[in-house]
Amino acid sequence: MDKEIEIDLRDLLVMFCRSIKVIVLSALLGGTLAFMISYFGVTPMYTASASMYVSNNDKRGNESITAGDLSASQSLVDTYIVVLKSDSLLTKVAAQLPSDYGYTPEDIRKEFSASSINGTEAFMISIADPDPLKAQTIVNTIADVAPSEIIRVVKAGEVEVIDFASLPEVPDWPLMRNTAIGILLGLLLSMLGIVFKNLLDVTIHTEEDLISHYDLPVLGEIPNIAAMSTQVEVRRASADEKVEV
Repeated sequence: MDKEIEIDLRDLLVMFCRSIKVIVLSALLGGTLAFMISYFGVTPMYTASASMYVSNNDKRGNESITAGDLSASQSLVDTYIVVLKSDSLLTKVAAQLPSDYGYTPEDIRKEFSASSINGTEAFMISIADPDPLKAQTIVNTIADVAPSEIIRVVKAGEVEVIDFASLPEVPDWPLMRNTAIGILLGLLLSMLGIVFKNLLDVTIHTEEDLISHYDLPVLGEIPNIAAMSTQVEVRRASADEKVEV
């Protein structure tokens, strides 16, 4: 017959309090391992980004831009991003990079990302590289090549650079994030281990444990003889001290 296992919240708290040292040590161990792996195993990356603007027409002067023009520009963003990741564009970018970089179109594509800015007709292009100067140079080269190449392929709209990338100074290094995740994992695993250990423990400690495991009435309880003997000896010793006085 299947048995339902009920765990009282108070019992859980008691279990965790009794094993608080194990929980704390597990959290510290998890955080330390995550920190060491991140510090020695993860290369810090520098991300340089440039922003660009899409227009679906070549209106100039006093001609106003309608809501329909903006909607059309937004719909062109995804198409332009596909062109940005194409071999033809990235081949031209690789050819314009300094010769000592040695980047292929596939190398650039691995480091390249692009996305719309808040669903508007503007979008961001980014390069993440271990060398901040290379990241800046590559993304700015893409921004230089992109407008003419996009128009050549799509033959609709136009693209202008809003901001070129500046030199990134702070790396994207998930050191603190990974350390926090390691601490949380250590806490979770230790607490789960404590719960499973107590669920698998079938030792009868109290009358309540006996009742919960077996659907039988308790007829009697055997006292702790050793504890009673100790109490008797203590009382005798106290009585002897009083008699001597």
